Amino acid sequence: MGGGIHPASIMAAPARVAVILGDLTVGIDAGSGSPSYTSTGWTETTGTYTNQGLNARYFFGNSFNASLGYHMRNFSGTTTATAYTLSNYGVTYQIETFTMDAKTSVATIGIGNHWLMDWGLWIGGDWVLASSALSQTKEVTSTGTTGSPSAAQLASFKKNAEAAADEMNAWSASGGFAVFTIGFAF
Repeated sequence: MGGGIHPASIMAAPARVAVILGDLTVGIDAGSGSPSYTSTGWTETTGTYTNQGLNARYFFGNSFNASLGYHMRNFSGTTTATAYTLSNYGVTYQIETFTMDAKTSVATIGIGNHWLMDWGLWIGGDWVLASSALSQTKEVTSTGTTGSPSAAQLASFKKNAEAAADEMNAWSASGGFAVFTIGFAF
């Protein structure tokens, strides 16, 4: 398990299974989480985030290493956009709900230090992770409205929901630093 200043690891901390091949480790990562956040305006997004991938780590000496990874990071959930109008009769809410799928494939390189204890404990940190999106897709589909939103509000709701999908893809493709890892290797 790991965590640090890396959005993908925070939203879905991956478990890793790796094979040690001398100075090289090769492994797979898989993690899942259920983030919830509010983005542009009154737009709330909830859903499931998955982080799956392949990685390799080459050790140059005692513990110093460089890593290379390929990950698929997916978010599937619901985005709810809300607006309100004030009148002499009170507050009226207009709501539109969307399903949202945001998918990013990412290549990552990094440097760090990792140690394997004689009894199997693996600890370490990736000090810098640089990532680049290889591909990104998003799909935002309206599933219904509540109230009587105007055409301008509907357009704003759609824009905000698409911005939330873009934001999720940006988080998926971002790099990180000080990502700590602890586990066991045999």
